[in-house]
Amino acid sequence: MKSIITFLMSFLILFSFQICFAHKLSTFAYKEKDQIIGEAYFVDGSPCINCKVEVFEEKGNKILETQTDEKGKYKFSIKEGGELKIKVIAGEGHFAEYKIKIEKLEKEKKSQDKENVKKTISQKETFYSLDEEKIKDILRQVIKEENEGLKNLILEMKKDMNRIKIHEILGGIGYILGILGVWSIFKKRTN
Repeated sequence: MKSIITFLMSFLILFSFQICFAHKLSTFAYKEKDQIIGEAYFVDGSPCINCKVEVFEEKGNKILETQTDEKGKYKFSIKEGGELKIKVIAGEGHFAEYKIKIEKLEKEKKSQDKENVKKTISQKETFYSLDEEKIKDILRQVIKEENEGLKNLILEMKKDMNRIKIHEILGGIGYILGILGVWSIFKKRTN
C-alpha cells in the first residue's frame, strides 16, 4: 500500500512540474539599424500571440509599449542608447524579460562615418556610375539576405535550448524517486 501511495505521490509531483514548465515564456531580441526586433515563445516553441511588450530604460522608467504579432514577433524603433529591459507579458503571471545594450549613437559619429564613405568612394575609380545611395542599398540588401538565415538559426537554437528534454524529465523522476527512497528508509528505521 505504501509503495502505491509513494508512486502516486511521485507521479503527481512530476505532473505538477510539467504543468509549471508547460507555460514557460522566453523572449529574445536583437538590434537592426535603429530598430529592436524580437520574438516571444513558449517552451514548446509555439509563439506568444498578441502579448503585451513593455520596454524600460536603465532607470526603470517605461518608455514604450507594443504587442507581439501572430508569429510572436515584435519590433520597435529606438533612438536612445544604454541598457533596455524588454518585458513580454502573456497573462496569468507568465512573463519573460530580456536585457539588451544599445550603444549611444551620436550625430557626429554618423556624419563622420558618412564623410569616410564619401572619401573612400571618391578615391576609388569605378567602371560603373553608381551613386552612394545605390551602393548602400545594394550592400544593405546583400547583407540582409546573408544575415536572415543566421538570425533564424539563432532564434531556433534559442527556442530549442528552452525546451524541456526527455532526459531532464527522467532526471527529475530519478531525483524524486531517490528522495522518496531515502525517506522510506529513514521512515523504516524510525519505526
